[in-house]
Amino acid sequence: MRSPNLRLLLAALAAAPGVVAQAAPARAARQGTPTTSTATASTTAATTTLPQTPLPVPLPPPDRTQPPWSQAPVGLLAIGAVEVGEAAGGAFWRLGTPRGAVLAWRPGGYRPQEAGLVIYLHGYYTTVDQAAQEHRLFEQFRDSGRNALFIVPEAPAWNGEESVWPELPRLLDEVARRTGLALPAGPLVVSAHSGGFRTVLLWLGEPRLEEIHLLDGLYRSEDRFRAWVETMGRSGPRRLVLLGDETQSSVALLASTVAGAVVLQEVPPLRTGLTGAARTARLLAIRSQHPHMAIVESGEVLPVLLGASRLPAVR
Repeated sequence: MRSPNLRLLLAALAAAPGVVAQAAPARAARQGTPTTSTATASTTAATTTLPQTPLPVPLPPPDRTQPPWSQAPVGLLAIGAVEVGEAAGGAFWRLGTPRGAVLAWRPGGYRPQEAGLVIYLHGYYTTVDQAAQEHRLFEQFRDSGRNALFIVPEAPAWNGEESVWPELPRLLDEVARRTGLALPAGPLVVSAHSGGFRTVLLWLGEPRLEEIHLLDGLYRSEDRFRAWVETMGRSGPRRLVLLGDETQSSVALLASTVAGAVVLQEVPPLRTGLTGAARTARLLAIRSQHPHMAIVESGEVLPVLLGASRLPAVR
């Protein structure tokens, strides 16, 4: 999502009736249902009909041929198709599903018995294939040095689309079945850029999810993220990492309400990474020195945050 469109995102999010957990891959603007109320006077038995609630105005379909939409060319992938190859020193899979492409990548030196899982959710105005290409996601995963299976599913590209994978177990089952891989039992980390936070909200009830990274994605539902991080996870305290550029005011406010939160004024370089309490804090809030899109395009943020996660290192 490009920074000039912040007002568009916030306005549409405010107008939307909420995140809907819809399993079907429908991608249409939401519509509400009009309601009618009646009141009967006890003395006259007259009925008064209140005005109907107007339908929300559907969002017009976007012109995906114009900025800020990504124009990166992507090869077609049939439903049921599986592409296997090598990238960034590791192995990758590209899976064709009824809900769009799903990418999986594992590093060289991957040890399944000790590995964890990373799920990355892209932001608006792009697709999973375009994000992987333009943001060099496999290279960033490699640079994190983590022993994990990395999964990148399709996610909503604008406010008129429902969440593509509202149920996390179905996504994991799809990857395991189509790749033939046994999913590792280690830590599960979900990292979401911008509008990818909408899918994260639907996964907050998953017992295995104990670490979340929001890359300039705290656009709403601060109370839900606070409740999540202040509740103990299955194996111990949960961890929430918040990076703020456009969302910096929300990040700072939430951090001020959580005991023990650690606040940093910039993302440290990869060569030093996060140190001390910043590696273990239940809530870590970082003011980004990178603009909204550079957070995922620069390659200087995601490897740092993943490198300080609970995931084991590649030996």
